[in-house]
Amino acid sequence: MAKAYTVEKFDYHIAEVEKIDKRLKDYLMNVGYERWPRAYFTVNRTLAMTSNIAESINAALKAAREHPVTPSTSYLYSVLDKGKQRMMFLKDRTCSCRRFQLDELPCAHAWAVLKYKYIDHIEYCSMYYTTKYLLKTYEIPIYPILDESTWEIPAEVLNEKVLPPDVTKTIGRPRKGRCKPISERERKRSISCGQCGEEGHNRKTCRNNPKRG
Repeated sequence: MAKAYTVEKFDYHIAEVEKIDKRLKDYLMNVGYERWPRAYFTVNRTLAMTSNIAESINAALKAAREHPVTPSTSYLYSVLDKGKQRMMFLKDRTCSCRRFQLDELPCAHAWAVLKYKYIDHIEYCSMYYTTKYLLKTYEIPIYPILDESTWEIPAEVLNEKVLPPDVTKTIGRPRKGRCKPISERERKRSISCGQCGEEGHNRKTCRNNPKRG
């Protein structure tokens, strides 16, 4: 819900939340939609959902191969994505899916247009994704902490007791990997039969007649 790029998609998810408990919707509304969902962001916050930007680029390239492109003008392009028409404005660097302008990185529809036009994608990526700006992040030095004997701790902090978190230890071996959100989970691949061509079963369990060549 927070990762929805369009208001329509966000409204759909918030309506599903309301079906579960109306109080949840009221609480989220009181927090302020401009604070957390992408659809209501007033500034571009770029894409920062993965530790490896190559994963996002590869995913966009993979999806771009399947999107047919129809030029309307020299700057406006219509991209068909799973039956839905997306409008990509090359000059303004915007797309109707809103990923291009919010992440400042070409979405799958933009990749399809850039590939169609044989345009280098580098100039359409934000400078903040470059190695130069990545190194600038660590430009300011981080100084190590001195010996504890040199610390100047206020009395109100020194007298405060820090208790361990109140958590219940779960049964079994602790989980090593983090729980991935839905956006990072791999999509299930549908199995298709090599004999009849239908999905949902394989050649061994097929009960249909072989397809004709």
